[in-house]
Amino acid sequence: MKETMGQIIRRLRKERNLTQEELAEQLGVTFQAVSKWENDTGMPDISQVVPIAHVFGISTDVLFGTFGTNDTEEVWKIVKNAQALLSRPLTSESLFRKYLAVKEGLKIYPNNTILLMHCLETGIALSYPETDELYDPEHAEDIYKECIRYANLVISYSKNISDVLRAHMIMVMLHSAYGNFEKAWFHAEQFPYRADFNNHNMYAYYAHWKKNYELESQNCQYAFVHYLEGMLNISTKLAKSYILQEKYKDAANTLETSLELIKCIFKDDEVMPPIHHREQVDIYALLAQIYLKDGDSCKALSCLEKMVNYDLNDYEKINKNTQTKSPLLNSIPHGLYRKRIDRYQNLVTKLTDPRFESLKTNERYQKLLAWVNK
Repeated sequence: MKETMGQIIRRLRKERNLTQEELAEQLGVTFQAVSKWENDTGMPDISQVVPIAHVFGISTDVLFGTFGTNDTEEVWKIVKNAQALLSRPLTSESLFRKYLAVKEGLKIYPNNTILLMHCLETGIALSYPETDELYDPEHAEDIYKECIRYANLVISYSKNISDVLRAHMIMVMLHSAYGNFEKAWFHAEQFPYRADFNNHNMYAYYAHWKKNYELESQNCQYAFVHYLEGMLNISTKLAKSYILQEKYKDAANTLETSLELIKCIFKDDEVMPPIHHREQVDIYALLAQIYLKDGDSCKALSCLEKMVNYDLNDYEKINKNTQTKSPLLNSIPHGLYRKRIDRYQNLVTKLTDPRFESLKTNERYQKLLAWVNK
């Protein structure tokens, strides 16, 4: 059943956590007038339609019910056009352009979870202080506040549990970063205690009892790759935590162990996949930083040499047919070997990071830089 304008106003007001009095104050009317609109015993004057839409940040068409919230084809067109604004490698400027474009789409489809999730994913990259060059200090706090509303809408409207948990996760990260620890803890408590409840794990149960053992093993491998990615992410987070505590040997051992695990899994392959390229850091670069802090420039340079050698040599061996021989992952398609350098930091950016300033006069470092700049 189509919503009336009054029902639309009430829904939008509640989604934005406004009281009738607060909405009335922003519009310069009485709260009794707002109450009448929402109860469908009165209608806003035509001159008030634009101000109401402005307060809610929507198109006037939404108030009249002209646009629904689920026009999938149009929504994906908005996403496609927004994606086209991104640069390679990513920059905060191009990411902010995408963010604004998706926000415009939300004016037409204010509760669409596809657009809301794109706003959240773009928003956290721009507003989370540890996203390095993607962090946008000029707009970060405003984006953080907007993301709170987007996350609450996803949690309220999405039927996709992955989207809901991702929204909770983004709120944990952002609330923590901005000092709202009570809210961060609330969102953290919404997660299950077990970490292995993913869809591939569930599909494996299904396939086992259908006696489709090939499908079972494939889904077990898909589950494994998620656990592997998760392990690498938490290892880098743990290493960074040790750095802040000045426990440099623990930090180095954490990352060395992770790299050894990767080598062990892919020991039969000519080249390991670029999974040491994490979204926020190259593990080799982070390890080099740790050794420098611990006063061991020789080990730091060895890490940088391994990083450069992989990116300039091993990386070039990867093509669309590259497939691992590991029985843990040999059913995973090429996505395991997807190239990440263009999306994240390129090699020159990684090597010339200010963290390695103390190596500038070192002959081994200068040779690496010359090799990269050929």
